[in-house]
Amino acid sequence: MRIDIGISNYNYPEKLDQCLRALRRNCTSDWRVLVVDNQSTDPVVKDIISMHMSEEPRIMVKYMEENTGYVGAVNEILAWAETDYVGYVDNDAYVMTNGWDMQLASHLANNLEVAMAFPNGGAYPIPRSKYTEILWGVGFCWMLKKQVYLRIGGFDPTIGHQEEVDYQTRVRLDGWKMVADQTIQVNHDANSTKNPAAQGRINDGVVNWVNKWNKYFVGPNITYHSPNVTRFEDWSAIYLEEWYSLQPELQGLNDNPETVYIAALGREVDLIKVPRWQNFYRGRII
Repeated sequence: MRIDIGISNYNYPEKLDQCLRALRRNCTSDWRVLVVDNQSTDPVVKDIISMHMSEEPRIMVKYMEENTGYVGAVNEILAWAETDYVGYVDNDAYVMTNGWDMQLASHLANNLEVAMAFPNGGAYPIPRSKYTEILWGVGFCWMLKKQVYLRIGGFDPTIGHQEEVDYQTRVRLDGWKMVADQTIQVNHDANSTKNPAAQGRINDGVVNWVNKWNKYFVGPNITYHSPNVTRFEDWSAIYLEEWYSLQPELQGLNDNPETVYIAALGREVDLIKVPRWQNFYRGRII
């Protein structure tokens, strides 16, 4: 099976070196590695890439003419890739499981409804007969069906953070599922997330992401800062209802809901308990 695997890179040559070595050691498909370098300022980066390319002709590079950021690099990879399944690994993520590429690709190949597959597990897992479905997975390593990219396009360059979860929301809205395989392990240094200089961008990205989907679901006048804002749990309510129903501590939560008479309706209604994150939605009727 042919699989193109992309890396978005900016500086950190020693980490890129470790990332490439891990891929060369643990990929077992008919693979190519596509490195997109975003105007790295450290000259050692080119030395590392040249060394690996001289040792392994399946490693290729594109040096961007301008820094398009992480999202620009990912979108370049998705457009560049020629295979049915496209893998992605951050430049500071290290694949630890031999055959990880074939294993993730098998989830996509054997399940027509599955669009993306992730290592390390994922958020809100639901066991299915052939895989573990998740609501969203890690951004530092994944595999995607190329046909999904051709349907819905690439990552949104306007957000600034949360692009992976945003993309997975779009994938789910297009009718696909996502899975995680905990038997595949990928270690991640999370350089960008840990960098204090990035915190402003990260915080702004979260606000932009929430504003984007509130505009879609409830209109442009409801924003991140509105008292009645909707959040990720609302956008994924059907999936989360199933996940909550599988949690032992919540069994029977709504077997006997409180019933009240609403004069304005002229009838009784049931008050159903809805699990929510602490401090969100207080004082509201959901």
